[in-house]
Amino acid sequence: MTLVTKRSKLHYYSDGDIIIIVGKTTFLLHKTIIGLASKVFQDMFSYASASTNEIPEITLDDETPIIFEELMSYIYPATYVSINWNNVSEFLRIADKYIMESILMAAKAFLEREFRKNPLPALRMAEQHGFRELYKESSKLILEKFPEFKRSQTFNQLSVITRMALTAKYDEYTNALSKLSKIDFTSGYLHCKECKSTSEHDKEISEKFESRVRQVQILPLPVPPTSPSITRKILFEAIGNNMCDKQFMDFQLPRKFKKQFGSFEPLECKKNKKDQDKKYYLFIELENNK
Repeated sequence: MTLVTKRSKLHYYSDGDIIIIVGKTTFLLHKTIIGLASKVFQDMFSYASASTNEIPEITLDDETPIIFEELMSYIYPATYVSINWNNVSEFLRIADKYIMESILMAAKAFLEREFRKNPLPALRMAEQHGFRELYKESSKLILEKFPEFKRSQTFNQLSVITRMALTAKYDEYTNALSKLSKIDFTSGYLHCKECKSTSEHDKEISEKFESRVRQVQILPLPVPPTSPSITRKILFEAIGNNMCDKQFMDFQLPRKFKKQFGSFEPLECKKNKKDQDKKYYLFIELENNK
């Protein structure tokens, strides 16, 4: 057996039937338990050579004892370790490498549950492992406060493709925002019978939108502009009680807004709440080749 300095304190079982050496730590484990968790390990066991004590052994040269011990603690029923921000990246890497589907799904579930707390690392891991929905949801929170996130050191850990996509999307937003005052919001407005004076109604609507545009255009730059969700919220505030006002807000304004700013979605696409209770965000999506 390769000389090691210590046995694992948690995972050295007297009835184990496979030795796995990680760094300078020896783990005596059970083929059945590890094999159920990983098809790759199951295949490796058939090629493992017997050590001097007749128990077959495997050496993992490119893993660390600490994270491997945590992984075993997650797999074995008698021990417990939670997936957290300190180990989720390594859990995902090992789960991919050794085809550990249950670990992969558990780590993904953790990120889907907790991505709001750390959207940048969540976005990075979503790209690395092809989690398309998580990638989009995380990007919404990053674009919402993009100048702040861009200054973070973690931003540079994203791939060049993702950094460029985020920057391009936010630049499109700021450019659209700077041109917002040129949009004629009353064009194509279909007045209903309730309108006593269409010209007065047009003037009223124009004044309301001019006021809203001034609220969201914080100039001159480089003062950070209003966040995308706040811009949308201000522009989509109710403008009146007439039927034509409602039709404009429900049908015409969304088309005008999308043409100017592109697509927005609520976080996690929660469609079970009323529109006024939701925030709508810009987003980017994972490329098809990921």
